[in-house]
Amino acid sequence: MGWMDKVKQSAAQAAVQAGEMAQISKLKMDIHGLTGKMEESFKAIGAKVYDLAETGTKFPDEVATLCKTADGLAEQIKAKEAEIEKVKSGKK
Repeated sequence: MGWMDKVKQSAAQAAVQAGEMAQISKLKMDIHGLTGKMEESFKAIGAKVYDLAETGTKFPDEVATLCKTADGLAEQIKAKEAEIEKVKSGKK
């Protein structure tokens, strides 16, 4: 095999590798997009469960505890927002 044949073979291998890399990159981008959609679905599920919990729907203790934790966090957020308003109005 002459040097020109080796160059052609190397170029062909590089082209195959570049094609594989492009295909893998596209698949990784697809996975990233699907992962984002899955996270959105999980958020929607969580929001729905929380809404149902607020209306009195009974859930397993673990889910009820998570909803109570969310309630506590919501109260803390409200308190911080009230503090912001006090600071804005100049009151302490």
